[in-house]
Amino acid sequence: MERQFLPDDKLTEAAQHLVEEAVVLAGGNPPDARHLLLALMRTAAPLMRATFPNLNLDALEKAIEEELKNPESKLALPYEGVIDLAMRIAEREQHPQTDLIHILKSIAVLLGWIPREAVFPGPPLIYQIGLNLTEQARQGGLPRVVGREQEINLLMEVLCRPINPYAVLIGMEGVGRRAVVQGVAQRIADGDAPEPLRNRPLVMLPQLFDHPELMGKLIEEAAQQNAILYLEPFEMFLSAPAPPIEALRMEFLSALIARRVPIIGAVSSLQGLRRHISRAPDLLKRFQPLEIRPMNADETLVVLQQLAGLFREQQNLEFPDATLRLIVEVAGEHIQHRPFPDKAILLMDHIAGRARAHGLQNVAPRLVWETAGVVTGLPIGKGEVSMLESLRELESFLKSRVMGQDDAIETLVRVFSLKIRRLDIRPERPNGVFLFAGPTGVGKTETARALAEFFFGSRDKMLRLDMNQFYEAHTVARLLGAEFGYVGFEMGAPLLDFVAENPFCVVLLDEMEKAHREVHKVFLQIFDDGYIIDAQGRRVSFADSVIIMTSNLQPEKAVGFLRERPTLEDWRKAFAEFFAPEFVNRVDAICVFQPLSRETVRQIVRDRLLRQILEVYRKRNIELKVSDEAIEWLVERGFSEHYGARELERVVERSMLLLLAPHVPAMIDAVGGAPQQFEVVVQENQLALR
Repeated sequence: MERQFLPDDKLTEAAQHLVEEAVVLAGGNPPDARHLLLALMRTAAPLMRATFPNLNLDALEKAIEEELKNPESKLALPYEGVIDLAMRIAEREQHPQTDLIHILKSIAVLLGWIPREAVFPGPPLIYQIGLNLTEQARQGGLPRVVGREQEINLLMEVLCRPINPYAVLIGMEGVGRRAVVQGVAQRIADGDAPEPLRNRPLVMLPQLFDHPELMGKLIEEAAQQNAILYLEPFEMFLSAPAPPIEALRMEFLSALIARRVPIIGAVSSLQGLRRHISRAPDLLKRFQPLEIRPMNADETLVVLQQLAGLFREQQNLEFPDATLRLIVEVAGEHIQHRPFPDKAILLMDHIAGRARAHGLQNVAPRLVWETAGVVTGLPIGKGEVSMLESLRELESFLKSRVMGQDDAIETLVRVFSLKIRRLDIRPERPNGVFLFAGPTGVGKTETARALAEFFFGSRDKMLRLDMNQFYEAHTVARLLGAEFGYVGFEMGAPLLDFVAENPFCVVLLDEMEKAHREVHKVFLQIFDDGYIIDAQGRRVSFADSVIIMTSNLQPEKAVGFLRERPTLEDWRKAFAEFFAPEFVNRVDAICVFQPLSRETVRQIVRDRLLRQILEVYRKRNIELKVSDEAIEWLVERGFSEHYGARELERVVERSMLLLLAPHVPAMIDAVGGAPQQFEVVVQENQLALR
């Protein structure tokens, strides 16, 4: 072999002599691992015995000499591969040149004598579990942070503190807490960070494991690597499900603090942090709260422009500036439960997926409205025009579902139309807080269901809470969830869970006057601020929800008015007897449902209930006719002034089925021919079929 093929500058003198010996042993042929190993045994036997004390060198030498006679030997590994791996081992061990030991290790790895992990151990556990944001920033893998200079500078100041370098970022999920941390990592990678932070890895731990040995390893490696830790699930970390786990987590924090490992946490609210501080004050009071404000529309637009550049390069998708501005506008107006920039990024991501699915390369404004309609469930698929058309149709839809309550429905639609279009000065409040007043069985609940079905796409978008179940003060825990250590902690909060999962929804609070005043105070905060914080510190927004309360209170009984139709002021005075003035003042509209007249009940029976039953039998080739006397019979038994029409549907359905059930087999046997015709009449004060 010619000397020009040898990387002399990378090999020690001993390694060069070893290669030359292997060339001689190869006898003019290219040397391989067999020749290198034989040369090692003859020139560096002590090194081999020290490295592999159980190896029989004499037997190995004889075996290799036999292998040299075999042209198909599995030991005939190319020389270049052996030397290349040896140089990488030397580099891994931070040696400037490759020595005999590295060549020996290379052969041992290639022949399977030792596992590859023995010479190329994996990264420290902290980098396997977490993400080294500093390294990602050096490689250009982090997005450019926009509009967070003040927060980044404040965070770096806290991390430079010699005694308490511990910060907790306060802000809703999606407000940009991670972006602030990434901004610090970028400063470190660029060499622009203060001296105490330079060249330090900033490691984000997206999840933590409640395992003592694992936690101990993380503590040691964080200290050895001089790392800064970002505990992203800090809120969940503090909300331990059981006392032993809480003790383990607090020990983990204590050990990190004892070693002065800088820590960054993130929670959704300062109120939630204070709740956790009360359980571990000595530890958590060391953390400096830093509020992360939501971005404004202009800053969000810059973020979207940056994303548009990435989509252009990676996905061949073109987002014109006009489209990006519309995304910010639509997200800002129609998605209130999320902050900027998160809601705009969410909408843009949905739009990109829709465009790619349909093979589009240029994203037009039309696609923004279509996608926003799918994301929110609101009728805005064709822009504001479709919203206005839906609002015009809403009134007639509700009146078709709830008969005899035109005044209440018109009040509801008039105020709801303003709220849903954000034509008020407090868009962060719910999309309407309504009080449905009137006797039982007149259509209050059905109106709420119909609103959810028409405007939010499904009756399942309504949650009904029977406020009879919240008549005691301690039942507040059922709304907000139980605090750590109390019964029901693991059950969550059904109301808040539903709204968090279905932000565009209707919440129906049935018979609100039955709830305790402490429960009223909880909802007063929701009415006023548009959000609530549960027992675990989670912030749940009601900004895109409609809240409807019902009440069976009557002004005549509450304040003594004996008018046939009380005025709106009479209703307000009645409610003032049960609700605090500030509670009533937060109601956007009181919708008064009047007692049903006999004619309205007759209309409900004829035009809705009987129509549904007749349609069922018509599909089975059975034509039914119901006489006026039969309709009057059903009205008489299905309606009462006290219960309204609550039993009406049940009475009509039960009476008709009991009448028709004995005749159904004969009716079905006749299916296939001409339609069978029957009439429901009244005979001897009972329904009969003829």
